[in-house]
Amino acid sequence: MKKTELGDIQWVHCNKCLRETRHEVVTIRELKESEDIEPDFTIDWITTNTMLECRGCGNVALRRRVVSDDVDVDNTNYYPPPISRQIPRWQYKLPKDMSDLLKESYVALQSGSKRLAIMGARSLVDLFMNSTLGDIGGFEHKLDGLVKNGNLSKQNRDVLEAALEAGHAVVHRGHEPKADDVNLVFDIVENMLQTMVLQKESTELKKRTPQRTKSNKPDAGDGK
Repeated sequence: MKKTELGDIQWVHCNKCLRETRHEVVTIRELKESEDIEPDFTIDWITTNTMLECRGCGNVALRRRVVSDDVDVDNTNYYPPPISRQIPRWQYKLPKDMSDLLKESYVALQSGSKRLAIMGARSLVDLFMNSTLGDIGGFEHKLDGLVKNGNLSKQNRDVLEAALEAGHAVVHRGHEPKADDVNLVFDIVENMLQTMVLQKESTELKKRTPQRTKSNKPDAGDGK
């Protein structure tokens, strides 16, 4: 493998661009360490920390590579870990408890803890239901209540129920979801939360919009 040098350009995943982009190597730090395992056996390893800057957006990531020929180790990790999605910008418009829980769910998601992320998404749904309806019973009863109150359409109820079922499977049946399934659950839950944000903003928009004044003049197109 070609030795990495300052100024090299490498293709690396960018967490801001959400895809592989050209990165420039801006800093390299190498640390050699060793540990005596037995009186006559010592393990040596080299840790190389490489700072990479995206040539597109300027986002910076750290790559840490640990290599040891003594125990056949060659591990590479990125900090922060590569992510497939970013927390929505409108999250700060949510009630504080929902916003905080969404942020914590993303911490789990971005660290690769898919089960914890799904549990967080499930808890967000429960929090939304309780804030909208109150604690009136189980999930099925709450879903029916959301439809009855006009907070949720029948079609969206079925979609939201699928997300809840994924959460139940993780919590109660030890299910380990695939990355695509986790992203789908977050799409569903965020769609629900964004609808709540948009409803509030649409009310404010109506207040800020000047109302049309009624005119007694006939419309130009009515032939009068």
